[in-house]
Amino acid sequence: MNYAQLLTRSAGTEIATAPPLTHHEILSLVQPFTRRGYQVDLAASDRIARRLLFKPVVHDEAGRGGIDATELLQLDSSHPSQHLLTRTLTLQDGLTATIETQGEDIESLLQRIEPVLPQQQFRTVEGTIVALSYRLTANKTPQNGGATARRELLRGEAEIAGFRVLLRAAQVRSYPAEIDITPRMQGVALPEDLLAMIGWAWSPLRKSKAGFTGKIKVRGQEPERSRRVEAALETTVAHLARTLTRPPAAYYETLRGARWKVTFRRSIPTLFFGGLIAGAASLTLVDVPQDSIFNLLLMGAPPLLMFGAFGMRETPSLEIPPLPRRWKATWLPETEPARSQMDAQTT
Repeated sequence: MNYAQLLTRSAGTEIATAPPLTHHEILSLVQPFTRRGYQVDLAASDRIARRLLFKPVVHDEAGRGGIDATELLQLDSSHPSQHLLTRTLTLQDGLTATIETQGEDIESLLQRIEPVLPQQQFRTVEGTIVALSYRLTANKTPQNGGATARRELLRGEAEIAGFRVLLRAAQVRSYPAEIDITPRMQGVALPEDLLAMIGWAWSPLRKSKAGFTGKIKVRGQEPERSRRVEAALETTVAHLARTLTRPPAAYYETLRGARWKVTFRRSIPTLFFGGLIAGAASLTLVDVPQDSIFNLLLMGAPPLLMFGAFGMRETPSLEIPPLPRRWKATWLPETEPARSQMDAQTT
């Protein structure tokens, strides 16, 4: 028997240890939900995948400080003693926010999710609704005599002037969060420095298959890291809401100074390495004694610089950034009257 067969057999054995949900197991799993008024949706559930779905619950509380959203609970039991509970909230415009938690006791999972009110997962920034999705993990030290949960941000989503903005928080420490900007219309162009002008933590935009992508560097450990990512997301949404709803000419006129700063910042790696090359070339004109400590430092500098460059999370981009010229393309969606007038002129 070869190694591949051993892996196949072990994988098959592992799958066989999790049989489909039985009727008795379903009755046992749904008891904590039934006590809270939830009803299992057997038609939408998947016994083979060990997944239970519950009938949607409509929240109509916008006039009482809440939100109008549809709540959907999903319980995945990959193993009889391991469960993943996910709550999905969907607004009328289709914007969704999720919250998930994992553990052995279903009652404890529900107690973690219940304190997080639906309206706490939606925020309004510059007139734009931002949906926040979290993962809840149990704290080691309970507070106030009850079980508390630590909230970690997974992603944030918003719709701004025909663009879908999605932030995906890094799950690995010291890695940046990624932000995707996807236009609804094809062929829409955005300037590379659109996000970078916010601050040093924001990277230039890069073209992707669906639209544009950038990164936000956020330091710290949980839960402080998630709070900083949320603050960075709110700053990003506010900037995009003020920018993408105005003509590109206003973007050039009002943010000219910030765009020049971004150009200089993007030039720093190239200027730095160019300075090193120029400095190394100039040393050929200087007579350095062989037994000098300065000569030893010069010989050890190149490998140290290479080790430092390749040891970084992200290698600096050596580029000659474009000058911040006036942006001629438009990102504003065409209105129906303007489009009809243009069609009439062409005919």
